[in-house]
This record gives sequence, C-alpha cells and structure tokens, in this order.
Amino acid sequence: MVAATAGVAGRRSPERRTRILAAALSCFNEHGFSATTIEEVCRRSGASVGSVYHHFGGKEGLASALYVQGLEDYQRGFLAVLHGHQEAESGIKGVVRHHLRWVARHRELARFLLNRRETELVLATQSRVHELNQHLFAETERWRRPHVERGRLLPISLDLFYTVLIGPAQDFSRSWVHGRSASSMAEADKALPEAAWRALRATQL
Repeated sequence: MVAATAGVAGRRSPERRTRILAAALSCFNEHGFSATTIEEVCRRSGASVGSVYHHFGGKEGLASALYVQGLEDYQRGFLAVLHGHQEAESGIKGVVRHHLRWVARHRELARFLLNRRETELVLATQSRVHELNQHLFAETERWRRPHVERGRLLPISLDLFYTVLIGPAQDFSRSWVHGRSASSMAEADKALPEAAWRALRATQL
C-alpha cells in the first residue's frame, strides 16, 4: 500500500510542477515579475504554498525555472537545425524559421523570455543563461567557421553574425507576442529567412 501510494505521488509530482509553472507564466505575463505573488500562483494552480516552495524555493526559483526551461528548449531546436544542415543557405534560413516557429508555438513563454528585464529575474537566471549561451555560441561558431573559410558567409565577428541572423526575427517576435505587429507570422516566415541569408552570404556569391 505504501509503495503504491508513493508511486501515485511520484506521478503526480511532475504534473503538479507543470501546473505551477503554467500558472506562474500566466501571472508573470499579466502582472510582471515584481507584482506576482506566490498566493496568486497557488490560487491558479491549485497547489499549496508549501508545494510551490518545495518544487521551486520561491518566486525567483519559479521565474528561473520557466526562463531556463524555455531557453533550453529553444536552443536545443536551434542547434538541431544547424547540425542538420551542411549548406550555409539552408542552415541560415532554417534557424530563422526555427526562431519564428518556436515563438508561434510557445507564444506566452516567448513573451516571458523576451521580457527578461527585472533585476530579480536577471539575477536568478544569469548564471545558467550564461552557460547556455556560451554553448550555443561555441556550437554556432563551429558550424559557421567552415562556411566563412570557403567564402560562403561573410567574415564578420560572431556577435555581429548572430545579431544579423536573429536580430530582425527577434524584433518582429517581440512585437508579435504582444499583438503589435502589422504583419503576420506567416509573412515573417517567408520574408525574414531570405533577408538573413541575403545579409550574411558572402558578397562574391
């Protein structure tokens, strides 16, 4: 009986954690990080205050878990696209499409990620975010460097490359998640991958 009960509790724990995160995401997007309370998260998720603290250790832990989980998922897909394309053009266009389509599939989470401004949230996530970004940039450079050496991509610094690659899609996404974009996601999906390729391909092509 004890073992069976423990098994049910074990299965419920991930479900409870998911419900808490979903409630926290809704609260953070509606009220902002600072104005969100643990009590409101509990009310929306149906979890107890003790359960929230058990899983996340407080509001900063909730925000950190949401942010890192979203970033890990996004970057995992980004790198899968790069590793899946040997040609420069298909890789460039592929990662821009990934960015836009990930945002479209995860609109509320993307809204949260794109608004990481409050000091407490930045401090709660900065160590893991730095680690994830360093890995992303290293893998991106490993993919990019041979294309630069073969004259397929412009020989610019990695930070400029990444800005040109993702910057326009990032700006569009920030407007789109708030319902402020004049263009649709489908229009962006057609225009921005091509624009990124034209901007980053070597001039002799």
